[in-house]
Amino acid sequence: MKKFITNNTTILTLGIFFVILVWYLISLGFGNNNLIFPNPIQVFSNFVYQLTRVYIYQSIGYTLLRTLIGFAISFALAIILGSLSGNFPKLNLFLKPLLIVLKSAPTAAFVFFFLVLSGSTYAPIYVVILLSFPILYESVVGGFKSIPKEIIDASRVDGSNQLSTMLRIKLPLSLPYIIVGLASSFALSIKTEIMAELISGDTDFGLGCAIRNARTEHVGDMTPIFAIALIAIILVMIFSLISYIVKKILDKNK
Repeated sequence: MKKFITNNTTILTLGIFFVILVWYLISLGFGNNNLIFPNPIQVFSNFVYQLTRVYIYQSIGYTLLRTLIGFAISFALAIILGSLSGNFPKLNLFLKPLLIVLKSAPTAAFVFFFLVLSGSTYAPIYVVILLSFPILYESVVGGFKSIPKEIIDASRVDGSNQLSTMLRIKLPLSLPYIIVGLASSFALSIKTEIMAELISGDTDFGLGCAIRNARTEHVGDMTPIFAIALIAIILVMIFSLISYIVKKILDKNK
């Protein structure tokens, strides 16, 4: 087992170095031009500098806060509508076209729509809601569908009504599916939040705002933009890793 972990760690480390090498070679192709494509050494140096700025931590905090607000609203809607659709298949069929639209429409289009509707401060939150809702909704419905019919029939024999069956049996048994949906969609929600902040033009805090501000303040230098983008990538990777660990734990407990 130890050898297996070591081998995987080595391969992963080699993969990281490969990405950095490709990045460095591409930067050489642009003549180490900071205006177009800065090399990794310059970016990592600026990355360290960015981590000393209070503004960056405020921006990370605002991005996570907005993501959590949008995600919490989306989760509440998914639990309510997903539970109803899990009990009433015709409602699930009725909502199918809406889900297809939400999953298919370009995210940037939603940003501009909510910019007009609510302004730059709240637009990213609404975009997170619309992006994460279909994933969370389908997780809830999928959890309900996975429950064996025998368990539902047994609850009815015991005299449980639909509401009691949903709260005491269906929702608890659907938890693994719901948790996987939560873990899978949160990292994606952070990426969407950052993109929405960048497009919205909000001058407040947020990693997307920080990237746009860096572009305004350093017109002839892409290094700060790459450095802040690297912070965003690491943040998303942390939550993606948490998602991976959660899925592994749930798979073991099945």
